[in-house]
Amino acid sequence: MHSRHIVGVVAALLAAGAALLPAGAGADTGTADGGPVPQLVVGPAVGQLAAQPPTSAQCAAATHGLVQACYGPASIQAQYDFGPLYSVGDDGAGQSVVIFDAFGSPTIRQDLATFDRTYGLPAPPAFNIFMPEGRVTYSYTHVPSPVDFHNKNVGTEIGWAYETTLDVEWAHALAPGATIDLVVTPIPETEGVQGIPNLEHAQQFALSHDLGTIWSNSWATTEQAFQTPASIENLNGLYASAASQGVTAFFASGDSGVANTDKQGRLFPFPTVNFPSSSPDVVSVGGTEIPNPPPTITSYQPEAVWHDCCGAGGGGYSSVFPEPTDQGASAIPDPTGMRGLPDVSMNAALVSAILIWESFDPTVPPSWVIIGGTSEATPLWAATDAVMNQADGPLGFLPPRLYQIYRDPALYAQAFHDITVGDNSWSGITGYAATAGWDPASGLGTPDAAGLAAALAKTSP
Repeated sequence: MHSRHIVGVVAALLAAGAALLPAGAGADTGTADGGPVPQLVVGPAVGQLAAQPPTSAQCAAATHGLVQACYGPASIQAQYDFGPLYSVGDDGAGQSVVIFDAFGSPTIRQDLATFDRTYGLPAPPAFNIFMPEGRVTYSYTHVPSPVDFHNKNVGTEIGWAYETTLDVEWAHALAPGATIDLVVTPIPETEGVQGIPNLEHAQQFALSHDLGTIWSNSWATTEQAFQTPASIENLNGLYASAASQGVTAFFASGDSGVANTDKQGRLFPFPTVNFPSSSPDVVSVGGTEIPNPPPTITSYQPEAVWHDCCGAGGGGYSSVFPEPTDQGASAIPDPTGMRGLPDVSMNAALVSAILIWESFDPTVPPSWVIIGGTSEATPLWAATDAVMNQADGPLGFLPPRLYQIYRDPALYAQAFHDITVGDNSWSGITGYAATAGWDPASGLGTPDAAGLAAALAKTSP
């Protein structure tokens, strides 16, 4: 599989004031079995003053109303009830969030420092960057005017830098006491087939060197784009091994609902899901939106399945992996007898977007940028797990505990916001509607962090 492939949405990286592109537009950033695609939607740069993030009104104006609100850490912390945990010192201290990205960003250290300074966050106790597959170089740095920053290779590098910035800044935003371990790979996109193996080598490095048991991964490839199911099963061996060693690997479910593409970028005419999110040995993370987002958030705002101007949360049923034991014991709706996903969700929408600070993009000045996608939800959930592990002690591979909570109605009501509104149809492919309890559009729902910590304390490995 050497052809290039689009999964989900990677919107064009736009100049200040430009409107967002609709889902499906933007850069082609990967190959089916070799160049996995970051699951993010990038909007315009909306402010160049580092000490003054744009308001929700300014974000709405910059996107002609497509974005109705844009949030910093305090609002997302309030949305998911982290305050009671922070008040007793549970902020992820003693934990590590291990983030895997291609290329990384040449300015991630200073960008995180600016983000933290602006929002009053402490620096992480440690921020380590590992390059186990070789040193990363960037085609767009140290040149006053890139010859062609729309070149696919350069565009891919810039896209992954946005992904890296989102992952690092927002994993830290919800777990400010946790160490951040960023593991990056120098994926040569022109060679086409090295993406997933390189990332798996990086993950094996993290496993072998005990970097941490909480992994955040925001990339995906349509299951049907692989040559055979066996090729997926072979790649999944790493995640089965990691799970058996207590690693919880969070993976984005996708940004185009049930509509995913083949190697040539053509939509499959039926609902599909993405690997590695479809693996039973990871936590699949879907997306939600706040349909009527206030300018700032001080308490929980009702959510729906993410389905806005620019994308929809991935979800459905695997064509490769049978239903795992925990889902079977939980009697989730499963007409196919196969692995259902996502397991959980968190905010991913552009209508209720978040902000990052970046200074790497040569096409715009250093700026605050609107961003979202299941690439947002995934590091948010990894950070949540870090806080849970501090609050409750080592939790190990998380899914069995989550489904134990689900099987107890009282614990489930305490730990999760059940999403019952919306669906993940996209591009004319009929998807799945949210219903009471687990569903293939939002999984178990979104966390109430304080309630989840209390519920997890009553579960067993």
